[in-house]
Amino acid sequence: MTNETVNIKPTTGYLSILPAINYRAWFALAEFVDNSIQSYLDNKSKLKSLHLNYKLKIAIYVSKTEIRIIDNAAGILQKDFYRAFRAAARPENTKGLSEFGMGMKTAACWFSPLWIVKTKPLGESETKTVKFDISKIVKDEIEELEVAKIKATPNQHYTEVILQKLRKAPQGSTIKKMKELLSSMYRTFIEKDEIEIRYNNEKLRYEVPEVLQAPYFLDIEQNKSNIKKIKWLKKLSFTYGSKKRKAYGYAAIRDPASTKLAGFALFRRDRLIQGVGEDEGYRPLEIFKAPNSFIYQRVIGEIHLDDEEVTHTKDGFQWGLDEENDFIKKLKEELEEKSMPILSQADKFRKDRQSRDLKVQTEAGLDSSIQKLPDSLKILENVKVPSKINPADPIEKTRTESEKRKKTLHYQGHKWIVEVVISYDKSETEWLRVQEVGKKNKEIKIQIAMGMGFSAQYFGDQPDEIEGMINIASSIALAEIVSRDRGNSSAHVIRTYLNEILRTQPPSIQ
Repeated sequence: MTNETVNIKPTTGYLSILPAINYRAWFALAEFVDNSIQSYLDNKSKLKSLHLNYKLKIAIYVSKTEIRIIDNAAGILQKDFYRAFRAAARPENTKGLSEFGMGMKTAACWFSPLWIVKTKPLGESETKTVKFDISKIVKDEIEELEVAKIKATPNQHYTEVILQKLRKAPQGSTIKKMKELLSSMYRTFIEKDEIEIRYNNEKLRYEVPEVLQAPYFLDIEQNKSNIKKIKWLKKLSFTYGSKKRKAYGYAAIRDPASTKLAGFALFRRDRLIQGVGEDEGYRPLEIFKAPNSFIYQRVIGEIHLDDEEVTHTKDGFQWGLDEENDFIKKLKEELEEKSMPILSQADKFRKDRQSRDLKVQTEAGLDSSIQKLPDSLKILENVKVPSKINPADPIEKTRTESEKRKKTLHYQGHKWIVEVVISYDKSETEWLRVQEVGKKNKEIKIQIAMGMGFSAQYFGDQPDEIEGMINIASSIALAEIVSRDRGNSSAHVIRTYLNEILRTQPPSIQ
């Protein structure tokens, strides 16, 4: 065995703050995977010529006290060795996955105060081991670490990183998320069959979401003959921003819909950067609208932004506001293009009520709604309703712009002139107001608060959704008026209770 040293400057200040970095376990672990993949990419021809049917294999072993990451890539070569252990020493090739010279050191110190790197570089005759004991390095202000070397066969090649005395041991749901998100993050490499990643011997796989195959909604509405099913997936390719950077990939409509798993996955150099995990999909409001919209739940895709800048933890992009706005604008234009109108199809197409799509959405809505029932009942405990009201009392004029429509109805030989008013006043405190003047022949005013949180949260912004809300409210109002006509002086009570629940319980859109 022969020994030498490797310089690790800067030390004390830098190493002491790394555990406080705002990392998530899967992004930290991904730093080691990035290094393995980059070593493979940089030496692919040599590795494939040396081994028949060579494939990069990365094994991750996790226990309560230790994490081991082992690969069969080309190892840390002599020309990169001394740079690899110095903070912020960038590699010669900054166009790959390892570009900042921060990943391994930052992630290792975040996980562990004691870690070891053992590597056998391809074509070299020594295995090298470096041990980082952070508390000792900081205490003694050590600037150089000993490198332990032993003889080895030139054709051997691997790197093993051992993280001991874990500060943040993955457990419970974090383990499940790590497996799911690592497979998602490296899906491009996995789908190409270039790499194999195992977590505690379990091979990670990425499940590609199903794409909607259905007729165009306009063909259905227009009752066209010979309607054909279309696979709602289109390729994307456009440039954006002042630097005309390229974006490419695909967009599709998910089947079934999902509030958690829709949205775009944004890649850089085949590695997923943004859109890692549930509720993390890239869904700009300008395209996806509110969370209860069909677009929000159905549109998916993968977009590659190979020239875009990323954060040093590689969990987001660093584009400027103007650049991202132009990207969103160009993306929306692609999604609205007439040959494959992804957005309008996602928004307007309706599946049969027995379909998986609506069953999934109904189940999610039912779960959420049932949880609100105890709160609704509690709200009513202290509500006092007047025993009588004067139904002819005028409704205050709205303070903001409103929409009005009138319709003449005939009920039991009498004429009712009904005016429905949609109020946009966000300070409105009653979701539904009703006024009636007259005994047999009536003038009726029904006012619905579109500006209240309940309306905005649950009824979206599409004509059919708004129509449904207005129909429900108008039906409640007419039922109250008919009930009062039949002698029920307390017909107003249900509406009063309803207004109190809807005013108190849902979130305010302000």
